[in-house]
Amino acid sequence: MKIFTSRHFLLHISMPTLQEFTQTHVLSPRLAIDWTTLPESLSETVSDAVDALEASLSSADLSPSEREAREQDLFHWHDDLRRAHLMSNGLAITELRVAVSKDGDATVALENRDDREIALWMLAMRDKVFRDAELHLAFQARTNGKYWKKFCIQPGLSPTRDRTELEAFSTEVGNLYKKSGGGKSSHVEVIDRCADGSIQLAIYVEGPITALAHFSQKAFKRMTTRVALETAIVYHPSTGVVETIVKGGAKNHEAVLALFGTHVVKQAITPTEIKKQRFNLNALRDGMLEPFEDWSVHGVEKVRLRRAQFTPMGQTTIGLHVEASPEKEDDDAIKIALNSLKCDRAFTSSFNMTGASVIVYMAAPAEGKSPHFSFNVYSSGSSTIKNLSEKNQPIANAVLSALDVI
Repeated sequence: MKIFTSRHFLLHISMPTLQEFTQTHVLSPRLAIDWTTLPESLSETVSDAVDALEASLSSADLSPSEREAREQDLFHWHDDLRRAHLMSNGLAITELRVAVSKDGDATVALENRDDREIALWMLAMRDKVFRDAELHLAFQARTNGKYWKKFCIQPGLSPTRDRTELEAFSTEVGNLYKKSGGGKSSHVEVIDRCADGSIQLAIYVEGPITALAHFSQKAFKRMTTRVALETAIVYHPSTGVVETIVKGGAKNHEAVLALFGTHVVKQAITPTEIKKQRFNLNALRDGMLEPFEDWSVHGVEKVRLRRAQFTPMGQTTIGLHVEASPEKEDDDAIKIALNSLKCDRAFTSSFNMTGASVIVYMAAPAEGKSPHFSFNVYSSGSSTIKNLSEKNQPIANAVLSALDVI
């Protein structure tokens, strides 16, 4: 489902899960639902009740405070369904199952439910676990990005759980953003990862005033708000590895780590940055992507470059972007570049490849089309491989290894 709608999402939810979620939701007291309705029409009954409540917002009999309260509850309803929808994927479900692996009641409750129902049940019945998984996956999606760095500090440290000390830490982090007009208030959340024993701190800092255009009660309005600026730290006590996502450059990363030492682990730390492994994308410039080792053992049939970015030698400020058709048998981005770019001497001595979008075609089943997936890689060492499913991540790494990129 590429475009999310609450009504369509609920069509995939069985009666027990839908009833459990609805009856525990803040919107429930405002809904008149007959739970004896036939199971196959229950989702429509719930959606109709929500639509009727939304229609009541235009009533002239409602007081401003009651209208605002209904709007807020309706917002939470749609937002919670959207959150469950976003967590209805294999990677998220694995996170949720691992998190409740020692919770007997939850383990039993998740049996015989599909991914959507698992996400919805966890949101209703284990909201803290659900939120922790959300925050962890959000962090994972941003690793290898422009705001992410990785360091090594002392292993075996014990981060504090004292709320006062954590809030003092988040306040000091907020002070780093005062020059840009933010930092007046902050909020911190702590996530204990049972899968690898790491501890994640998610810090939200009040950002500068931002103007937003939006619709309210079908009327177009402009409003000013302060968007939260996100900062995050993940510490692995067993190895001493600490990852940070911080806006503002290297100095802010260092400042946040220093504050982490002062307020969270109560001792001075000496972080050493772990540099990203650079990708040798120039290995992909020869056109046909032929592996240096057999990748058929992973079920890979073919690999193409969907997009490629080149930088002329000696002119790093110039970037040339080449895009190819997604069709399996069409020329890829390398072939188009070889036919289109003018080279002073030779293609390999005139251009560096600095970015690429790789499509991996898996072996076709007996019937149907070949499944495929894609990811982006950059010569700096960044990639979007961590955004792939658990099944496809090792395949993507194997492809890059087979092409001599890593």
